[in-house]
Amino acid sequence: MARDEAMIFGLRAALAVGRHRPDAIRRVFHDPRRRKAVSPLLKATAAARRPYREVEADELARIAGTVHHEGVVVVADPLPLLDATDMLDGMPDDGVLLALDDVDNPHNHGAIIRSAAWFGAGVLLGGVDGPLNPAAVRVAQGGAELAPVAATRNLAGALRRLAERGVAVVGADQNAERRLFEQPLPRPVCLVLGNEAHGLSNDVRKACTATVRIGGTDAVESLNVSVSAGILLAAAMAGGPS
Repeated sequence: MARDEAMIFGLRAALAVGRHRPDAIRRVFHDPRRRKAVSPLLKATAAARRPYREVEADELARIAGTVHHEGVVVVADPLPLLDATDMLDGMPDDGVLLALDDVDNPHNHGAIIRSAAWFGAGVLLGGVDGPLNPAAVRVAQGGAELAPVAATRNLAGALRRLAERGVAVVGADQNAERRLFEQPLPRPVCLVLGNEAHGLSNDVRKACTATVRIGGTDAVESLNVSVSAGILLAAAMAGGPS
């Protein structure tokens, strides 16, 4: 595969490429048993005058580099990340943004992007340059084609910029005094989640204008970061615009 190509696998992720970026498709491989399921993708591929081919599961796994291909692989133009400055400056008055502080697990990236697409939020990846890992695109189940995603190496600086514009920057911290549902979250809001092992970094925590914790039994140390993201998004959307 060429350096300027991206591998997209997983049924819903592949179908989303055909639906939202058909001109980006370069070629498609699929398991014969998935012919009916991928027919909308094949129609889009044919309309774009790109090749597609049926291959057996073993060959598909070799192409994808994983057995978790769900019967289809799309080779396409890479999914572009947005410019972080444009995302921050263009954040609407009632917007909701998720910022991830050095969250590096691609499966968590994918699950979070899927939730962001469901709730209509954007995602700012801190500490990474992109592009999205193919596993993240698969786990996002098509959400990567819909949710605005940007990346920055200086997340603390980006959060300070948002705060200067009047955006509430709310960090998720299990040591926070305030519980999440004690009062509605304001809008616009940037919800900040930390690294799976270490939580929020010091610089990022200092850039937050408030912190909240998700109440629970404390029977386990914490929630998975993607679960926390979904709860925070639901709380933000329930609060509505300020």
